[in-house]
Amino acid sequence: MYPNNKLLNQVVNRFLPIPESALKGLEPEPKITDFTLIKELGVGSFGRVLLVQHNKTQAQYAIKAIDKRNTTNIQEKPYFRREIEIMYRIHHPNVVKLFGHFEDNTYCYFIMEYIPGGNIYSYVPKNGMRRISTQQVASIIKDVISATYFLHNYIPPIIHRDIKPENVLLASGMQAKLTDFGWSNYMQGDYKRTTVCGTPIYLSPEMINNTGHDEKVDIWCIGVLLFELMTGVQPWKGTDVNTVKMNILRLKINWPKNMDRKAADLISRILRYNPEERISLENMLMHPFFTQFFPNAISCLKRPDESIKYKLFIISKDHPLTWNPIYKGSIITNITMPVKPQLYNPYSTQTYTQNNYNNLLQKYDNLKKEYNQFSTAGFSNSSLVNLRRELKEKENKINQLMIQRNTGGFTPNNTYYVTDYNGNTLQTTYNDLVNENYELKNKLNLYKTHFKAQSGPIFLDNDFNNIRNSITQNNKEGFSQAITQLRTNLDNVTQNNYNAIIMARNQEIEKWKQQERLREEREKQQFSQLIHTYDQNLTLGERENQRLKMRLKELEGYFV
Repeated sequence: MYPNNKLLNQVVNRFLPIPESALKGLEPEPKITDFTLIKELGVGSFGRVLLVQHNKTQAQYAIKAIDKRNTTNIQEKPYFRREIEIMYRIHHPNVVKLFGHFEDNTYCYFIMEYIPGGNIYSYVPKNGMRRISTQQVASIIKDVISATYFLHNYIPPIIHRDIKPENVLLASGMQAKLTDFGWSNYMQGDYKRTTVCGTPIYLSPEMINNTGHDEKVDIWCIGVLLFELMTGVQPWKGTDVNTVKMNILRLKINWPKNMDRKAADLISRILRYNPEERISLENMLMHPFFTQFFPNAISCLKRPDESIKYKLFIISKDHPLTWNPIYKGSIITNITMPVKPQLYNPYSTQTYTQNNYNNLLQKYDNLKKEYNQFSTAGFSNSSLVNLRRELKEKENKINQLMIQRNTGGFTPNNTYYVTDYNGNTLQTTYNDLVNENYELKNKLNLYKTHFKAQSGPIFLDNDFNNIRNSITQNNKEGFSQAITQLRTNLDNVTQNNYNAIIMARNQEIEKWKQQERLREEREKQQFSQLIHTYDQNLTLGERENQRLKMRLKELEGYFV
């Protein structure tokens, strides 16, 4: 259904859907003449970014103007549509907000939140000189992690795929905001994305090898971003793209001599060849690099509540500094939701029907499967934790050997030196590690089976029965209550798992402290032995000196 043509700009060939506010007849489609140009913020291959002021509300915006005459932009029309589709959905303090869009015959315009601090590229150290402190770097990365975690927890998850200094803006109070969702996309179940995109030095190994990627490419990019902010140099040496890619595949990191030890440890846990071995976003914020400045850093992680109905921003009357997107007042019972993501149109909604109930139920069935996998991951059983860690050590060693073999000169039966979890160098062979890995996986499966049989999430079955019953009876209120109860139970179990993770981490830290105390004790013993040897040598020296004096007196007697 289209509104009165008087509300729309006269556009011959539209790139984007009609703005929702104009589609509903709430205001005319904006025009570029509704704004006064203040200055140009930047120029790119797609077009320009402008700082403007709205003539009526006096609000300032950053407008991204995309040239429709550009051949590349014409080919990438679907990407621009998906970019605004994703940005309209996201309401998070660490993500730049898209307030609206419009177009004419020459340009498409994205009306976005204006961030006066600009991007963080200017804060990357230059010529070895730091521009910001380690605490400020931790604050920026914490905000980026918070935004990324929010994106990854949508249903389906959203991946950014282009996290880098130019796409992180700084608002007042050093608050970081993620922007530029041109390469973003949805993840669908176990299906992996295969588009190779992003900046060369930020490409992950799986993207270079074109083996398919998922949300863990964003974790990789965060590691590279942290490295750049801490050192001012790229983690991979190379004067050309091919050399850089080869160093990425070899994990040949360009560590500086004065690298912060906590930052280096965190980066080494992020930049792993195997995506499954990369540290999770939650565990990142529990790392000492963050907790030394922000003891409760993990509390910044929030999941999107897609049951919330958001207000539509009206360019002609609303102001971005005072606008609250969430409806206030009584709980909304008439929930609306977009159609399926692959057919998602942000400008049309539909009320829940029986099919919508079934679709949402399928999503929660998938969530239950994910929960079961998480529950059997071993965070509630110390033996299982140790077994999983041992398995990852073996798999990491095999990956090292595979890289060595692929880069020349290594065969499976050759002896090779690898580094274990504690940094010790071990002599092993490829076949030995493969056999150990196979045995460990079998043992892990037995543990999982036992753990699942002993403590399965029985209460979830009750929650899902309630959901199914409410669907059968077409009871919307009962369905809403059952979903709320399921969310509460999942949140409680997740919190318990977090607590178990923290306890396991504390035990590991205590183990490290004990090892450090033993090392100090050994050093004291060695020092004591050294002092004793020195005293013995000094005594012998004094005796020799006394003997020489007596001999000298004897010789002097001959000349008297």
